[in-house]
Amino acid sequence: MRPRAVVSLGTNTTRLLVVRQREDGSVEQLEHGAIGTRLGESLREGGALAGAAVERTFAAVTKFAERLRAHEAEPYAIATSAMRRASNADAFVARVEALTGAQLRILTGEEEAAYSFRGATANAPRDGVRRAILDAGGGSTECAVGTDGRLERTRSVEIGSVRLTERFPDLGGAAPGERARTAALAARAVALEELAWLSEFRPVGEVRTVAGTPLTIGAIALGASADSVSGRTLTRAAIESVIDRLLDLDLDARKSVPGMIPQRADVLAAGGLIVSEALRLLGREEARLESNDLLLGFLLGQE
Repeated sequence: MRPRAVVSLGTNTTRLLVVRQREDGSVEQLEHGAIGTRLGESLREGGALAGAAVERTFAAVTKFAERLRAHEAEPYAIATSAMRRASNADAFVARVEALTGAQLRILTGEEEAAYSFRGATANAPRDGVRRAILDAGGGSTECAVGTDGRLERTRSVEIGSVRLTERFPDLGGAAPGERARTAALAARAVALEELAWLSEFRPVGEVRTVAGTPLTIGAIALGASADSVSGRTLTRAAIESVIDRLLDLDLDARKSVPGMIPQRADVLAAGGLIVSEALRLLGREEARLESNDLLLGFLLGQE
């Protein structure tokens, strides 16, 4: 069967996933890639995509388009929060579509949540456990809940690690210590307010958290690489410990922390605050780290 590939334009990262369905119906991952492009840099509601951010992202799409052609894959392209908000996306969309050979689909927040649920629960046991899938991205945060792969409820809000850091710049590593901690208190309050609806999703028996923020925090906390922590457990206590550590470090020092993906060093503390508060609101003190996410869920949805 012909492979399928999706290029995803996120607020913080541009990604590629190539998969092929085996004869027994299971899915084989052929290639995945991620390049930090920060498409949503300095983007406000209804604002314009910055020229430098567009060029960084287009360079990544160019690279990934070459890879999907090498696999002779059926191409797809999706975009999330930054493209939902941008006022000048038309020319960029046309360039992406010409390069990938696929229509660029700008997902709604609810679609993003639903696809993340499908991807993150693809290999989950059918054991009657009600699971919440938490996707804390650069520009938005989604949550979906369901049981045995059956989706029950979704919601998305426009708060993410990039947006929260831009609102509270002292979180980004330029002002370590007291100023960063003061900013963290204010940012936590905003996250709590924006995510208060998560308490309505209770009860859940398990949380699976996807996206680069929790995987990177897990890598730091567990002394591993972000590519190797899927399936392991991350506690709220561990998240808070990583946040505390980052708040006392400047940006260069953060980039040198074992397990850190350097491109995430400035926004990881803010992302950690979002994940930690989301878990608390969901009534859980730990989450399973999961690498299967939106991209796999989207491709599975194209069958």
